[in-house]
Amino acid sequence: MGIARNVLVVLAACVGFAGAAHAQDLRCQSRNFQYQFCPSNGEVIDATLVRQESQAACIRGRTWGWSNNGIWVSNGCSGTFRVQTFQPMPPWSGGDRLRCESRGFRYEFCAVPQRVFDVQLIRRTSQAPCTLGRSWGWRDDGVWVNDGCAAEFRVRTQFSPSPPVRPGLTTCSSRSFRYNFCETGPITGAQLVTQTSQAPCQRGRSWGTTPTGIWVDNGCSATFRITPRW
Repeated sequence: MGIARNVLVVLAACVGFAGAAHAQDLRCQSRNFQYQFCPSNGEVIDATLVRQESQAACIRGRTWGWSNNGIWVSNGCSGTFRVQTFQPMPPWSGGDRLRCESRGFRYEFCAVPQRVFDVQLIRRTSQAPCTLGRSWGWRDDGVWVNDGCAAEFRVRTQFSPSPPVRPGLTTCSSRSFRYNFCETGPITGAQLVTQTSQAPCQRGRSWGTTPTGIWVDNGCSATFRITPRW
């Protein structure tokens, strides 16, 4: 009744410094209605049935399923399965760019060997949203992601602030309604002094602060009074 298992690697896409996700098509057959296990290349993080090839039904959790190292079938189920696998990659090699991915919508931490001073999201590569504080964030030793967020981040491990407009004041503008971060140096907070845009500046929605600066979004432009942490 054909080959019991035959692994065909049909797609490989590197998506992070911490690891790479790969898609494989794996054919697995329950001969004579007996249990059969078909190993995969790499650690399995998800699997779907692509094509049923048997008259016997293939029902996930009953006649087929997956573990972290392959696909199992039973009760006559035979089919082709698309397997998402994870293969480790070397640790971060330096620079200021880091790609981090929440595989299978699970928490993932991407370590940075230097003390992190600030992190900015540069480009989201997932369909799932990446929201600071909810599905991604950072510590002084790396970046974390969750809930399917995958993105490229700019990691700052050294501090070189730009001088403010005048003591205690700085301006920050969201050009073309895009997110922008204005580094100020260590601060404990900020207050909006003068809004210079037609778009509203609402704290927590279109502007806010981090320990190292002010962010603006959705067209907000304004002058802010900062409280340095010296």
